[in-house]
Amino acid sequence: MTHEKPRIDDALDVLRREHYRITEPRKAMLNVLVQESKPLSAEQVHQMVGAEKADLVTIYRSLEAFEKAGIVQRFTLESGKALYELVEENHHHHHIICRKCHRAEKLDFCEAEKLEALAKNLGYEDVHHVLELYGVCEDCRTKE
Repeated sequence: MTHEKPRIDDALDVLRREHYRITEPRKAMLNVLVQESKPLSAEQVHQMVGAEKADLVTIYRSLEAFEKAGIVQRFTLESGKALYELVEENHHHHHIICRKCHRAEKLDFCEAEKLEALAKNLGYEDVHHVLELYGVCEDCRTKE
């Protein structure tokens, strides 16, 4: 728990700096995101925060604000469903996602950065990429 409070405080500082409101539902959402080691859907965040603290529309709007502020990373499953996780400072990464159980694991390197450099050499600016890998995890394969 000692590393959670600084992460929440850092995220709140970013929201303030970017002129976003600090509300109790947003604090609750940050607590949920800090405590989870896996990416979560908006519905999962809503369930963990509790309907009495925030409705689903508030969750979606706050996640969008978090993403715009740069404190949350969104990635999209093959099905189109979005998952969210807190951005780790100075730690860009991607995921391998199980097609059956949707477990997502971090991949701690990024070869796509070389492609971004090539695009910049071709004269493109503000270059970004989205890369997620999909497969079937060992647990799901042994259940078959």
